[in-house]
Amino acid sequence: MTDNQHEFEIRQRVKNLREFYRHLTVYGIVNLGLILIWAISGAPYFWPIWVLFGWGIGIGLQAVSLGLVPVIEDILPFFSPKWEEQQVKKMLKEAKPDKPANPTKREDRGDRTKGPSSS
Repeated sequence: MTDNQHEFEIRQRVKNLREFYRHLTVYGIVNLGLILIWAISGAPYFWPIWVLFGWGIGIGLQAVSLGLVPVIEDILPFFSPKWEEQQVKKMLKEAKPDKPANPTKREDRGDRTKGPSSS
């Protein structure tokens, strides 16, 4: 990886973090306003919970995807940024043949060429 690619990835991460914090700020301000409207109106039912809950799910998923909630990565490893690269390496390793297709030595062929066991 070149320095330019590394710098680009870091800049992209910082940009994603900035967007998340901006989103979190808007979430807080809007929901605070909705709670204020609810309190002033005197409604008996706390209806802002639906906005808090629904939008909160989106905020939570965004935080997880950015790695801001590391505990989730232990439970759901596919949220980890490293998971994809690990899976690619694992699948490439599995796809690579470990042994030649036509082994020339008898011991390389395993049990296929051996006769019945004498023990």
